[in-house]
Amino acid sequence: MTAVAAALADVAERFREPLRALLTGEIPTNVALMRVLAEAEHPGEAGRALAGIASAGLGRAERERLNTLGDMLRAHPDAWRTIRAVLAEARHDSIRDPAQDAGFWAETFDRVARLSPTAGVALYSLGDAALLARITAEAVGVLHGWGLIGPRRDVLDLGCGAGRMAAALAPLVHTVTGIDVSAGMIGAARHACAGLPNVTLEITDGRDLAICPDGAFDLVLALDSFPYLVLAGGALAERHVEEAARVLRPGGTLAILNYSYRGDLDADHGDLARHAARCGLTLEEAGTRPFTLWDGVAFRLRKPPDACGGNGDGDTSVIPVHPSEDDHGGERQGDLQPALPARRTR
Repeated sequence: MTAVAAALADVAERFREPLRALLTGEIPTNVALMRVLAEAEHPGEAGRALAGIASAGLGRAERERLNTLGDMLRAHPDAWRTIRAVLAEARHDSIRDPAQDAGFWAETFDRVARLSPTAGVALYSLGDAALLARITAEAVGVLHGWGLIGPRRDVLDLGCGAGRMAAALAPLVHTVTGIDVSAGMIGAARHACAGLPNVTLEITDGRDLAICPDGAFDLVLALDSFPYLVLAGGALAERHVEEAARVLRPGGTLAILNYSYRGDLDADHGDLARHAARCGLTLEEAGTRPFTLWDGVAFRLRKPPDACGGNGDGDTSVIPVHPSEDDHGGERQGDLQPALPARRTR
């Protein structure tokens, strides 16, 4: 028996896996706390689970992680209620019928938006706006490190939720178009992005990206949105990969941060490898975990630089992607305009 297993021997079984993953450094503290609180039947139970850990046999690093977890629990006394309320509305195993797909999740996240847009889009933020801001800044930094954002880039935020990524990216890119099936989340996003002239926010039906023109974007960002497409049926996820390939410019990237919640990285990799091959995309990154404040799994699919975009009428003119050195350049010529010509609602 390992030292970690021995330390957790007297802890209720349902808490052991998130605590083990924390103590071994596999998941961040806030993610571990979110999982522990999700399993707790009442607020005090999480604290008792931590108190039941026999820490004497743990190493220094494990004890420090445990202490940090305890500090975070005490600093977020309302986190249990927030997490349980959101999970009551949006359990990932609760879809009743794949045929409901987008409509089911639209209704679900409308309710979540009324409860807590912050926790609703990132339960691992524990409902803490400051923590969510740090998580968002880290995600932006990862995208920048991959060379995917810059002042001449047009970004599609697929499943934009309450607009946290759109608001964070807006000062760094040419335009951001955020789309979501939830009117409630789009309402929250419009509040978050108020005063940002290069952000357009749209309600969609979640079936495809028909609202977007061909070859309009340099980056399609899907942060925690594909898992709901996978839950609604594999065909819908494949359709969105196909649609992303259509709306990307040559050389553009589809960045999927979490493809599913099924916990099977091999299956996720296999699905995306097949979708990428079918849609003419290259799977450049598969299954990495580039974050310290989130356990999200990253996949990057790239459209070949020499790809041609067609409009279905024989037009295959090439729309060049903007070179990487544009990250240090200025704005495009002309007025700054959103990627889509008009804001529409249902």
